[in-house]
Amino acid sequence: MPELDHIHIRLLGPIQIEHNGQPIGRLESRKALGLLCYLCSQGKPVSRQELAGLFWGDKSESRGRGNLSRVLHNIGQELPNCLEADRRAVHFRGDERLWMDTVQMERLARSDQLHSLAAATELFRGDFLEDLGLDDCPEFDLWLTTEREEWRRRVGQIYTTLIEHHTGRGEYELALRQVNRLLALEPWQEEAHRQKMLLLHLSGQRSAALAHYERSKRVLAEQLNVAPSLETESLRQQIEELNDALTSTLRPAQPRLPLLERGEPHTWLVQQWEAARRGTGKLTLLEGPAGVGKSALLEDVLAYTGSLGAATLRSRCYNYRTGLVYEPLVEALRPLFDPQTGVLGKVQVADSWLVELSRLWPEAQSQRKAVLPSLEEDNTARHRLFEAVAHFLEAAIAQERQMVLFLDDLHDADQATLDLLRYLFHRLQFKPLWFVCAYRREETTPNHPLVLWRNVLIREGHLSTRQLHPLSNESLLQILRRYVGLSGPQLGQLGRYAIDRCEGNPYVLEELLLDLQERQILGEAAGGWRLDGEKLAALLGNGLPVPSGVAAVMENRLARLNPRARRLLQVAAVLGREFDLPLLLRVSAEPNEWVEICLSNWMNRGLVVEVESGPDENGEKVSSPHRYRFSHGLLWQVVREELAQLQRERLIERIEAVRHALPGQETITPLSGLAGIEEGGEWVGE
Repeated sequence: MPELDHIHIRLLGPIQIEHNGQPIGRLESRKALGLLCYLCSQGKPVSRQELAGLFWGDKSESRGRGNLSRVLHNIGQELPNCLEADRRAVHFRGDERLWMDTVQMERLARSDQLHSLAAATELFRGDFLEDLGLDDCPEFDLWLTTEREEWRRRVGQIYTTLIEHHTGRGEYELALRQVNRLLALEPWQEEAHRQKMLLLHLSGQRSAALAHYERSKRVLAEQLNVAPSLETESLRQQIEELNDALTSTLRPAQPRLPLLERGEPHTWLVQQWEAARRGTGKLTLLEGPAGVGKSALLEDVLAYTGSLGAATLRSRCYNYRTGLVYEPLVEALRPLFDPQTGVLGKVQVADSWLVELSRLWPEAQSQRKAVLPSLEEDNTARHRLFEAVAHFLEAAIAQERQMVLFLDDLHDADQATLDLLRYLFHRLQFKPLWFVCAYRREETTPNHPLVLWRNVLIREGHLSTRQLHPLSNESLLQILRRYVGLSGPQLGQLGRYAIDRCEGNPYVLEELLLDLQERQILGEAAGGWRLDGEKLAALLGNGLPVPSGVAAVMENRLARLNPRARRLLQVAAVLGREFDLPLLLRVSAEPNEWVEICLSNWMNRGLVVEVESGPDENGEKVSSPHRYRFSHGLLWQVVREELAQLQRERLIERIEAVRHALPGQETITPLSGLAGIEEGGEWVGE
């Protein structure tokens, strides 16, 4: 089946226009871009006379219309079948192929659901058509100025609603995040400054609340040339008169990591959803390393599908060692059985199926009393259970009309869950139900149940997969720019520390920044953020620690290696972040076949990668023979630091001896037999 045609347009912030996941080619001029954006935003036919006047008002009518026809032809080449034009008017078709942030934001803003309002604010990346201006088109620029003010007003209203909601629930940190974003949008809004003072006070940050008063006083004087109102002064006085013993109990609100460089996979996921709700979809699988942003991207898409009325069932898979089969699907479908909000009492399900469902969901009460054989004792029991779940889910879909089933961390799913998931997809693939999962390829091996399950679905033509890649340095720098108040040199110093170390992984970046906050190197002060450059320089000079959260993730990945393979990986780490296979063989004195098996296993798990050398004669990147590199610098550091200092020193001596030995003169002792470096059984051979 051919891929669905899809157009993805972002007008809020820097302009992004993609056709089937690819940016459109360059239009002939900025006027052409402005004309396209104007047509997109109108949502109705626009007369040719109006368009010619907006963009070529200084030309004669015939010349203006001629220029308009030429530009419309250029747009039609880049976005086929999107323009409907006759001799009088032009209309940009907002059909089912089109995803546009302004349309989605308006739809989400009309919702009374909190998650929809939060999703609406995430669509606002900056001013409407932020990077567009046409000095020789005054009428267009006047329209643009009006539109920018209107979109600022709309998003400001959403921020205000979220602030009031979180404040009323006592969620002061969440409210502070929204008020900070509102002030970044409208720094002159005095009411927002008062809200921030109050929230800081309520969260125990009395000094910060008073400091923000001083900052708001300066902002109002600089931007509006006015003094704070009596209401603001009264709030300051009330905060000053309170007990000095109040202390902060909450961490300063940290800027949320934005969804950067995700336009193409976002478009792809929306395409998968659109196909699924028409009953023509495939099971969707999003893959990527830990912390790359799979869950954040999917949550953004699920907020969109939820705004369209789709019910979302979600769960996460865990690597239980106690045989909890079907647990991810049991948790995902449990809301359907809720006595108050579920659909169990609203749909017709045969009593015999309810008996089967009660195996996993005791809430599925039935008048029929039956003794259920175990799934192991009765060969047909598992099939009856699978069919009962499919029947019930089919009835739920008919009630809800559109549904999404999302399972995260699918690499930790048990075989029974994978079997049931595949069965449900086959039974319900023509229903408006989107099956979407996320997983980490590095957590699987060639014989892993998920790999075999995945390969079967690919062979059947039922699986659609996408890999999420790390962010670019420019996107990471955009994240750091959200720490308002840092000077250019401070931002550069923070970037050199964090960007180089996170290597494009947003989770690692977040953990690095949290670690700096805990060390009081990065923190909030006077309404902005401050960086202690001297402390950061000292940290750099003393050797950079691995944040505990990152170390835990890395250690979980290493825990899947057997002890002998892990010891060999430690040897490779002492050789350096990059290492040669011949040297690893000589230093470890392990059999060649065993080392090659370990190396293959490390690569399958994403622990090491082949080093790419320069391009070949055709410009293609080629791998350097027998040279490898740890996939992440912090992973290399964690593996290296597993060894005690004495162990590292002995290994370094051994490496130097091997490097300087003449061929045929090496006397190699297997590492498991080295005397003097055994520590707690670390080097005891199998």
